[in-house]
Amino acid sequence: MKKNKMKIWVGCGIFCVLSMVISLWYAITYNDSRLAVPMDFKDYVFQVEDLPMILSASFTCIYVIALFLKLFIYIGKGQRQGKELRTTRIINSKLGFLGVLGFLGFLGFYTYSMNGTIFPFAFFLFFGFFGFFYEGKMAGTFMDERFCENKVRAQLKAYKITFLLILITLVILCQGKFFGSFEYTLIVAIIILSLTLAFGIFLSEYFLYRYDHDDQIEEREE
Repeated sequence: MKKNKMKIWVGCGIFCVLSMVISLWYAITYNDSRLAVPMDFKDYVFQVEDLPMILSASFTCIYVIALFLKLFIYIGKGQRQGKELRTTRIINSKLGFLGVLGFLGFLGFYTYSMNGTIFPFAFFLFFGFFGFFYEGKMAGTFMDERFCENKVRAQLKAYKITFLLILITLVILCQGKFFGSFEYTLIVAIIILSLTLAFGIFLSEYFLYRYDHDDQIEEREE
C-alpha cells in the first residue's frame, strides 16, 4: 500500500473517531443523550438534532467495512503474487497496528452492563493481527524446503499451545457456574476463546519468524 493511500486511510480513520467523539459530546450535552445510550427504537421518532450522531455512526461503519475489504483485497493480491514467484506474500508490517482493534473487545463490558449485549467480546480476536508485524518482516522471502519445514513447525507449535489453553479453559469452566452465574461463564468462555485464538494466530507468525531468523544466523556463523 503506497504511503499517500496509507495517509488517506489514516486521515479518514482519525476523522471518523473525532466525528464520533464530537457527536457523543453534542448528544449528551444538548440532545438528552439520544442515540448515545441504549434506547427502544420501536418508539423512536427522528429529530434533526439526531443527524450528527447518525451521520458520524454511518461514516464510521462505512469506513470499517471499507477498511476490511481493502485489507482482504490487499492480502489476497500479495498471496497470489507469492504463489506465482514461490515467495511469501507481500505485506506491509505496519498492518500489525490493526491489532489495536482488539481493544474494542473491552466495549463488551459496557454493552453488557447497558443492555446485556456480549458480542463485542469477540473483538478480542483481532489481537491476532499483531502477527502482521512478523509476517511483514518476512514478505517476499523465497519459500525453499527449509522455510516450508519451519512453517509447519511453527504452525504445529502454535496449534499445540492453543489447544492446551482451550483444554484448560474447558476443564475449569465445566466445573460449574463462574461467579455463580451461567451468563458470566459464557462471557468468560467467549473472552478466553477469542484471546486464545488470537494468541495462536500471532504465535504461528512469531515462531516462523524466529525459526527462519535463527537459521539465517546459523548459516552466517558457518
